[in-house]
Amino acid sequence: MKRCFGQASQSIYHDDEFSDPAVREAVGHEAVGNDPRGFIRHAQRNGRTLYVKTHELPPQDRHPAIYVVRDGRSAVVSHAHFLREILYRNVTLPDVIESKLGVSWSRHVQAWALSARANTLVVRYEDLAAGDARTLAAIGAFIGRPQLQAFDISFGRLHALDPEFFRCGSDATNISELGDEAAALFEQHHGETLRAMGYGGKTRAPTVKAAGVRVPY
Repeated sequence: MKRCFGQASQSIYHDDEFSDPAVREAVGHEAVGNDPRGFIRHAQRNGRTLYVKTHELPPQDRHPAIYVVRDGRSAVVSHAHFLREILYRNVTLPDVIESKLGVSWSRHVQAWALSARANTLVVRYEDLAAGDARTLAAIGAFIGRPQLQAFDISFGRLHALDPEFFRCGSDATNISELGDEAAALFEQHHGETLRAMGYGGKTRAPTVKAAGVRVPY
Protein backbone atom coordinates (compact mmCIF):
# COMPACT_ATOMS: atom_id res chain seq x y z
CA MET A 1 0.00 0.00 0.00
CA LYS A 2 2.72 2.45 0.95
CA ARG A 3 5.14 1.60 -1.82
CA CYS A 4 2.66 1.65 -4.69
CA PHE A 5 -0.13 3.92 -3.45
CA GLY A 6 1.49 6.11 -0.81
CA GLN A 7 -0.84 4.82 1.90
CA ALA A 8 0.53 3.62 5.23
CA SER A 9 -1.14 0.66 6.90
CA GLN A 10 -1.87 -0.05 10.53
CA SER A 11 -2.47 -3.27 12.46
CA ILE A 12 -4.86 -4.53 15.11
CA TYR A 13 -1.84 -6.15 16.74
CA HIS A 14 0.85 -4.54 18.86
CA ASP A 15 3.26 -2.17 17.16
CA ASP A 16 6.15 -4.34 18.36
CA GLU A 17 5.34 -6.73 15.51
CA PHE A 18 7.34 -4.30 13.35
CA SER A 19 9.67 -2.78 15.92
CA ASP A 20 12.66 -2.57 13.56
CA PRO A 21 12.52 0.84 11.78
CA ALA A 22 13.91 -0.65 8.55
CA VAL A 23 11.24 -3.36 8.48
CA ARG A 24 8.53 -0.86 9.40
CA GLU A 25 9.58 1.38 6.53
CA ALA A 26 9.78 -1.49 4.05
CA VAL A 27 6.27 -2.76 4.80
CA GLY A 28 4.74 0.71 5.22
CA HIS A 29 3.56 0.12 8.79
CA GLU A 30 2.31 3.11 10.79
CA ALA A 31 2.49 2.76 14.57
CA VAL A 32 -0.83 3.24 16.35
CA GLY A 33 0.58 3.69 19.86
CA ASN A 34 -1.01 2.86 23.20
CA ASP A 35 -4.30 4.65 22.52
CA PRO A 36 -5.90 3.03 19.45
CA ARG A 37 -9.25 4.75 20.00
CA GLY A 38 -7.54 8.12 20.19
CA PHE A 39 -5.60 7.28 17.02
CA ILE A 40 -8.87 6.46 15.23
CA ARG A 41 -10.59 9.61 16.46
CA HIS A 42 -7.68 11.73 15.24
CA ALA A 43 -7.77 9.98 11.85
CA GLN A 44 -11.51 10.57 11.55
CA ARG A 45 -11.17 14.24 12.40
CA ASN A 46 -8.62 14.55 9.62
CA GLY A 47 -10.68 12.60 7.10
CA ARG A 48 -8.10 9.84 6.78
CA THR A 49 -8.79 6.38 5.40
CA LEU A 50 -7.11 3.69 7.51
CA TYR A 51 -5.85 0.41 6.06
CA VAL A 52 -5.82 -1.94 9.03
CA LYS A 53 -4.16 -5.37 8.84
CA THR A 54 -5.79 -8.33 10.57
CA HIS A 55 -5.59 -12.12 10.52
CA GLU A 56 -8.95 -12.47 12.25
CA LEU A 57 -12.32 -13.53 10.89
CA PRO A 58 -14.47 -10.80 9.31
CA PRO A 59 -15.97 -8.35 11.81
CA GLN A 60 -19.69 -7.63 11.92
CA ASP A 61 -19.23 -4.26 10.24
CA ARG A 62 -19.25 -3.78 6.48
CA HIS A 63 -16.08 -1.80 6.04
CA PRO A 64 -14.37 -2.45 2.69
CA ALA A 65 -11.64 -5.09 2.89
CA ILE A 66 -8.81 -6.46 0.77
CA TYR A 67 -8.35 -10.15 1.48
CA VAL A 68 -5.07 -11.82 0.53
CA VAL A 69 -5.48 -15.55 -0.06
CA ARG A 70 -2.56 -17.97 -0.26
CA ASP A 71 -2.45 -21.60 -1.37
CA GLY A 72 -3.56 -23.35 1.80
CA ARG A 73 -0.85 -25.97 1.62
CA SER A 74 1.76 -23.22 1.74
CA ALA A 75 -0.19 -21.21 4.30
CA VAL A 76 -0.33 -24.00 6.90
CA VAL A 77 3.42 -24.64 6.61
CA SER A 78 4.14 -20.92 6.96
CA HIS A 79 1.82 -20.65 9.96
CA ALA A 80 3.39 -23.66 11.66
CA HIS A 81 6.83 -22.07 11.33
CA PHE A 82 5.45 -18.76 12.67
CA LEU A 83 3.94 -20.44 15.72
CA ARG A 84 7.09 -22.40 16.49
CA GLU A 85 9.80 -19.87 15.64
CA ILE A 86 8.17 -16.52 16.43
CA LEU A 87 5.67 -17.38 19.17
CA TYR A 88 7.65 -20.38 20.50
CA ARG A 89 4.63 -22.69 20.56
CA ASN A 90 5.14 -26.44 20.77
CA VAL A 91 3.03 -27.37 17.75
CA THR A 92 3.19 -29.78 14.85
CA LEU A 93 2.12 -29.30 11.26
CA PRO A 94 -0.83 -31.71 11.74
CA ASP A 95 -1.94 -29.53 14.68
CA VAL A 96 -2.15 -26.54 12.34
CA ILE A 97 -3.84 -28.49 9.53
CA GLU A 98 -6.47 -29.78 11.97
CA SER A 99 -6.89 -26.24 13.42
CA LYS A 100 -6.11 -27.29 16.98
CA LEU A 101 -4.71 -23.84 17.75
CA GLY A 102 -7.20 -21.51 16.16
CA VAL A 103 -9.31 -20.90 13.08
CA SER A 104 -8.68 -23.30 10.21
CA TRP A 105 -7.46 -22.18 6.80
CA SER A 106 -10.73 -23.32 5.20
CA ARG A 107 -12.94 -21.49 7.66
CA HIS A 108 -10.92 -18.32 7.24
CA VAL A 109 -11.07 -18.45 3.43
CA GLN A 110 -14.75 -19.35 3.41
CA ALA A 111 -15.59 -16.46 5.72
CA TRP A 112 -13.63 -13.85 3.78
CA ALA A 113 -13.46 -15.03 0.17
CA LEU A 114 -16.26 -17.51 -0.44
CA SER A 115 -19.02 -15.80 1.50
CA ALA A 116 -21.35 -13.08 0.33
CA ARG A 117 -19.40 -10.40 2.19
CA ALA A 118 -19.87 -7.09 0.42
CA ASN A 119 -17.10 -4.64 -0.48
CA THR A 120 -14.35 -7.25 -0.42
CA LEU A 121 -11.55 -7.48 -2.95
CA VAL A 122 -9.82 -10.88 -2.98
CA VAL A 123 -6.26 -11.01 -4.31
CA ARG A 124 -3.69 -13.79 -4.42
CA TYR A 125 -0.53 -13.75 -2.35
CA GLU A 126 1.60 -14.93 -5.25
CA ASP A 127 0.29 -12.17 -7.50
CA LEU A 128 1.07 -9.52 -4.90
CA ALA A 129 4.54 -10.93 -4.34
CA ALA A 130 5.18 -10.76 -8.09
CA GLY A 131 3.89 -7.20 -8.40
CA ASP A 132 1.24 -8.38 -10.87
CA ALA A 133 -0.01 -5.36 -12.85
CA ARG A 134 -3.67 -6.45 -12.96
CA THR A 135 -3.72 -7.07 -9.22
CA LEU A 136 -2.22 -3.67 -8.48
CA ALA A 137 -4.68 -2.01 -10.87
CA ALA A 138 -7.57 -3.76 -9.11
CA ILE A 139 -6.33 -2.55 -5.72
CA GLY A 140 -5.99 1.00 -7.02
CA ALA A 141 -9.53 0.94 -8.40
CA PHE A 142 -10.87 -0.56 -5.18
CA ILE A 143 -9.33 2.07 -2.89
CA GLY A 144 -9.76 4.92 -5.34
CA ARG A 145 -6.06 5.77 -5.48
CA PRO A 146 -3.71 5.95 -8.44
CA GLN A 147 -0.62 3.78 -8.45
CA LEU A 148 2.32 6.09 -7.81
CA GLN A 149 5.15 3.71 -8.59
CA ALA A 150 5.90 0.11 -9.44
CA PHE A 151 6.13 -2.56 -6.79
CA ASP A 152 9.86 -2.98 -6.31
CA ILE A 153 10.34 -4.71 -2.96
CA SER A 154 11.46 -8.31 -3.36
CA PHE A 155 10.81 -10.98 -0.77
CA GLY A 156 14.56 -11.47 -0.68
CA ARG A 157 14.99 -7.93 0.62
CA LEU A 158 12.39 -8.50 3.33
CA HIS A 159 14.03 -11.80 4.26
CA ALA A 160 17.37 -10.02 4.62
CA LEU A 161 15.78 -7.50 7.01
CA ASP A 162 14.06 -10.13 9.18
CA PRO A 163 14.78 -13.74 8.14
CA GLU A 164 12.60 -15.26 10.87
CA PHE A 165 9.45 -13.23 10.20
CA PHE A 166 9.90 -13.23 6.40
CA ARG A 167 11.03 -16.85 6.35
CA CYS A 168 10.02 -18.12 2.91
CA GLY A 169 8.14 -16.45 0.09
CA SER A 170 8.00 -19.53 -2.11
CA ASP A 171 4.80 -21.56 -2.14
CA ALA A 172 6.59 -24.43 -3.88
CA THR A 173 9.21 -24.59 -1.13
CA ASN A 174 6.58 -24.53 1.61
CA ILE A 175 4.46 -27.20 -0.07
CA SER A 176 7.50 -29.45 -0.46
CA GLU A 177 7.68 -29.59 3.37
CA LEU A 178 4.27 -31.21 3.68
CA GLY A 179 5.21 -34.80 2.94
CA ASP A 180 2.69 -37.46 1.97
CA GLU A 181 0.95 -37.85 5.34
CA ALA A 182 0.48 -34.13 5.94
CA ALA A 183 -0.64 -33.63 2.33
CA ALA A 184 -3.28 -36.35 2.76
CA LEU A 185 -4.42 -34.78 6.03
CA PHE A 186 -4.67 -31.38 4.37
CA GLU A 187 -6.71 -32.86 1.52
CA GLN A 188 -9.08 -34.42 4.05
CA HIS A 189 -9.71 -31.15 5.87
CA HIS A 190 -9.23 -28.50 3.19
CA GLY A 191 -9.19 -30.06 -0.26
CA GLU A 192 -12.63 -28.78 -1.23
CA THR A 193 -11.84 -25.20 -0.24
CA LEU A 194 -8.42 -25.39 -1.91
CA ARG A 195 -10.02 -26.25 -5.24
CA ALA A 196 -12.83 -23.73 -4.75
CA MET A 197 -10.12 -21.08 -4.68
CA GLY A 198 -8.54 -22.44 -7.84
CA TYR A 199 -5.54 -24.15 -6.25
CA GLY A 200 -4.48 -27.76 -6.26
CA GLY A 201 -5.27 -28.66 -9.86
CA LYS A 202 -3.11 -28.94 -12.94
CA THR A 203 -4.04 -25.39 -13.90
CA ARG A 204 -5.32 -22.52 -11.83
CA ALA A 205 -9.01 -21.78 -12.25
CA PRO A 206 -9.55 -18.54 -14.20
CA THR A 207 -12.09 -17.08 -11.83
CA VAL A 208 -13.87 -17.48 -8.53
CA LYS A 209 -17.32 -15.99 -8.21
CA ALA A 210 -19.15 -15.17 -5.01
CA ALA A 211 -21.60 -12.41 -4.23
CA GLY A 212 -19.85 -9.20 -3.27
CA VAL A 213 -16.39 -10.59 -4.03
CA ARG A 214 -14.04 -9.66 -6.85
CA VAL A 215 -10.96 -11.62 -7.74
CA PRO A 216 -8.57 -10.02 -10.27
CA TYR A 217 -7.25 -12.98 -12.24
